[in-house]
Amino acid sequence: MELAEKVTALRREARERALVRPRQPFAGTIRDETRDGVAMRRYVPEAHGAGSAVVFLHGGYGLFGDLELQDASCRRIATTLATVVVSVDYRLAPEGTLVEAADDALVALALLGAEGVERLALFGDSAGGAVAVAAAHRAHGTPLAPAWLALTNPNLDLTLGSFDRDRPGGPDAALSAESFRAWARVEGLEDAPRLDLDASRLPATFLAVGDQDALLPEARTLAASCARDGVRCQLVEVPGASHGFLGGDDGPAVLAGLRAFVRDV
Repeated sequence: MELAEKVTALRREARERALVRPRQPFAGTIRDETRDGVAMRRYVPEAHGAGSAVVFLHGGYGLFGDLELQDASCRRIATTLATVVVSVDYRLAPEGTLVEAADDALVALALLGAEGVERLALFGDSAGGAVAVAAAHRAHGTPLAPAWLALTNPNLDLTLGSFDRDRPGGPDAALSAESFRAWARVEGLEDAPRLDLDASRLPATFLAVGDQDALLPEARTLAASCARDGVRCQLVEVPGASHGFLGGDDGPAVLAGLRAFVRDV
C-alpha cells in the first residue's frame, strides 16, 4: 500500500476511534477556533491561574491525529495544572513538514502572547514531542519562548538510530520510518533530525516515558543533553508502561508529577 493510501486509512480510523470514546467530564469551557488558518481547541478550566497557558501537540507519527485524538488528555492537563490548554491541529506528513508543524505551534504561542499570556508552555506527546522541541528551538530568545516544556513518550531521534527494538511497548518502527522520511523531507533516515542531542535552546524540561517504550533511550539522551547544557530537567521512567500511556491509568500520576515540577520552575 502506498503511503498516501495508508495515511488516509490511518486518519479515518484514528478519528473514528476518538469520536466514539466517551467524553471525559470537564469543569470549564471548551471551544474551537482558528488563527491564521490553524485550527485549535481551547480548554479553560473553571479554576485556573491567570497569565499562563499550555500549547498542546498531539501524537500520531506525524501522519494522523487532529483535535479529537487526545481531547481527553487535554482535559486532564487543563484540570490537573489549573491552566488554559490550547491544542493545535498542526500540519501532518506527507502533505506538511515538521518545520511547518512547528510553525503552527508558534501560531498558537503568538495568539496567546497577543492575549497577554506571560507564562507560556509547550506540551508534546509522542510525535507531538518532536513538534514541541522544534517550536521551542525556534521560540528561544523571543517573547514567545516557553517557560517550560513537557514531553511524554516523545519522538526525538527521527533517524531511529536510538530505537530500542528489544523493548516491546514502542510505536511501530516501519511506520515511523515511512513517516519521518516524509515529515523531514529526507531520502535516508540518517539525514533526519536528532532532537535529543542539543538542549541549549530548551527551557526547563519535564520528560516522562514508559520503561517498556522503544523510545526510552532517546529520552535518556535528551535528559543527558539537558544536564550537559545546564537545563533543568526531570526524567520520569514509568514502570511497566508502554507508548501512549498518557491517556491511560498512568496518566494522572505523571501529570501530578508535572504539576509539582512546574510549581518550582
